[in-house]
Amino acid sequence: MPALPRPRSRLNAPMIAAAVATLLCAIAYVGHRRAWSLPGLDRIERTSVDARFQLRGGRPPDPRIVIVGVDDATRRAYPEVTQTRRGWARLIDAIAAHRPKVVALDLFFSSREIILRPDLAARVRDQHAALATATDPQAVDARAVLDEIVEELRGDEVLAAAIAGAGTIYLGMDFQLAVTADELPDAPLAEAPGTELARFGESAAAGGPNQPSIAIGVTVTRPEIGRGARGAGMVNVIRDDDGVTRRLPMVVQHGDRHYLPIGLAVALAELGAPHDSSYLGGEGHVTAAGRRLPLGAHGTAVLDFLGPARTFPHVSAAALLDGTAPADALDGKLVFVGLTYGAFDKVATPYDQLTDGVELHATLTDNVLRGELLRPAGRARSLIAILLLGAAITALQLRRVRRRAWVPALGAAALATGWVVAAYLWFSQAREVVELIAPLAAAAMVTVVASVTALATEGREKARLRTAFSQYVSSTLVERILAQPGLAHLGGERKELSVLFADIRGFSRFAETLEPEALASFLNEYLTPMTEIVLESNGTLDKYIGDAVMAIWGAPVDLPDHANLSCHAALAMQAALAPLNATWKARGLPEIQIGVGINTGAMSVGNMGSEARFDYTVLGDAVNLAARLEALTKEYGVDVLVGEGTATAATRFVFRELDWVRVVGRGGTAAVFELMATPLPAGDATAWTEALAAYRARDFDRAVERWGELAVRHPDDGPTRVMRARAEALRADPPPEDWDGVYAQRSK
Repeated sequence: MPALPRPRSRLNAPMIAAAVATLLCAIAYVGHRRAWSLPGLDRIERTSVDARFQLRGGRPPDPRIVIVGVDDATRRAYPEVTQTRRGWARLIDAIAAHRPKVVALDLFFSSREIILRPDLAARVRDQHAALATATDPQAVDARAVLDEIVEELRGDEVLAAAIAGAGTIYLGMDFQLAVTADELPDAPLAEAPGTELARFGESAAAGGPNQPSIAIGVTVTRPEIGRGARGAGMVNVIRDDDGVTRRLPMVVQHGDRHYLPIGLAVALAELGAPHDSSYLGGEGHVTAAGRRLPLGAHGTAVLDFLGPARTFPHVSAAALLDGTAPADALDGKLVFVGLTYGAFDKVATPYDQLTDGVELHATLTDNVLRGELLRPAGRARSLIAILLLGAAITALQLRRVRRRAWVPALGAAALATGWVVAAYLWFSQAREVVELIAPLAAAAMVTVVASVTALATEGREKARLRTAFSQYVSSTLVERILAQPGLAHLGGERKELSVLFADIRGFSRFAETLEPEALASFLNEYLTPMTEIVLESNGTLDKYIGDAVMAIWGAPVDLPDHANLSCHAALAMQAALAPLNATWKARGLPEIQIGVGINTGAMSVGNMGSEARFDYTVLGDAVNLAARLEALTKEYGVDVLVGEGTATAATRFVFRELDWVRVVGRGGTAAVFELMATPLPAGDATAWTEALAAYRARDFDRAVERWGELAVRHPDDGPTRVMRARAEALRADPPPEDWDGVYAQRSK
């Protein structure tokens, strides 16, 4: 007898599931950032704000603001600007000659200029003084030479005079912010000289969600250089964990005082109220010249970006120095001076991945003058949206509505679209940033829960997927595919990552001396600690290529500090080699050396291969360059070579630029840098830089001389030997006139 059909339940299971899901989503949102963290929510929310910027499009900047960039043209024509204080003084004089109203420097001069070693400079001054009354012709000639040298040593004084003479200079200062509570000082810190120029006119102790970041130190222009400055402000920027800058600190607390950013200081100067600013803790805003400026979390200003890079008018410092800039280019303007050459001081913004950092401070000034800082809407509005969207989607689960299976899904999509439009209108019309993703995610979650409950097919679908994929990939990857089916698609996404290649030098010859079993054992002994170093530094082991190790940082888990982590791993690998070599030597095996190449840049990361079998790996020009850098280590006699991207991003390490190279199988040129476990002394580092500059300028006599001096002090330094020999060869056989100073790699 066939079984009787079960009576239909009066309970509307999908509707109940949707209501419960709505409440759970609301609870999850309320607890987010308080009791727990919802993975990826904040990052996706920030990306949605970027999309709103791009949808809105750019806007013209305030015509009063101009940026003077020390760009590539300036470095070529006037290298002394970035190399000497006298060069900076000349630039400030050139800017002042164009009669700007305010000049804000997105930089600082925190140390004395060192032209000569201190002891040598003192001897020069003593000899200069000793010849003050000399009448002997040779002594008079010697004093004339010393006059020029002593004058050259006055770079700091010349710069100080230029700053004072301009009368419009605002200096930058960089606060070192505490990251953890353990870093906070036990007692209030004393105010550093010069920082008083950047104080709020009035401030009080902070409290609540807008409490500013606490500074544990500050880098500022030396008092004797900046004593004639008109004002100052901090130039700190904030990069979110995806590497994009969307905010600037509006308030930083150092000791028991509070300090303002240089963009706000410039705006106050333009408004004629340089001291009319106040920050009162817990009020959610700062007051500046009678204007209420909204604060985001931790006392930040949420910038209303105007457009992509170079939205503000730029004037090259070279044009000011050579007199080709229009006479009225800076007349009465608010001028921001920053380093804009190459890839230096570049930040990612919602509009552009390579924006000059100085533009952030100009944007803040623009926003303050026009009253257009973005205002965070607060979480209450998003919570209400979650509850209303959830309630509406729950109502769509009524049986009479669900008679057509597509109606609830279509209704939920319409509700979500309405929320997107509302959030965009708040953003574009009211300059209010409403959280978009949490309500959308909640709506999606409620819809999914209701749909799954209605269809009751989730278990069968997962079983089918598991059966389909288990014969092709590992069980671990199967579980990832089940959680995120899009991972099963071939191809990758473009991300900024760091990639490392480490290879044993001369391994082929070494392998010929061992039996296969012994070789396998040897490789296991070598690869085990190298792999542990990669994993302990939060890297991802991509693959073994024979004896070579390939690893990546920043994927699949995002690591904002991936460049520093990869450099740490490289040095740790070199350090781990010493005990291994000692063990092998005791067993009668030869010692080995490894070369490591690292590069940081945009690459494609994801599942690559065929439909039947694929691997998680990285591809791209930045990856190829890292592999070539590893091969170049033996040509320069160094342990670790990195690309320019790594040298720029890995701020915790010291690098030495070695050369420009044209690597095998790759067009264009690349600057290569040595990652130095032990930095050169300051004087030797300067000598190296001078030698390299002379080499590139075809002054091979000077290059040989300087590298020869270094070779005496550092006879085992591989790059010194290599570059000196190359300079000697070029001196003996000069290159053609079109020689560009680029070295062509001989082999992979």
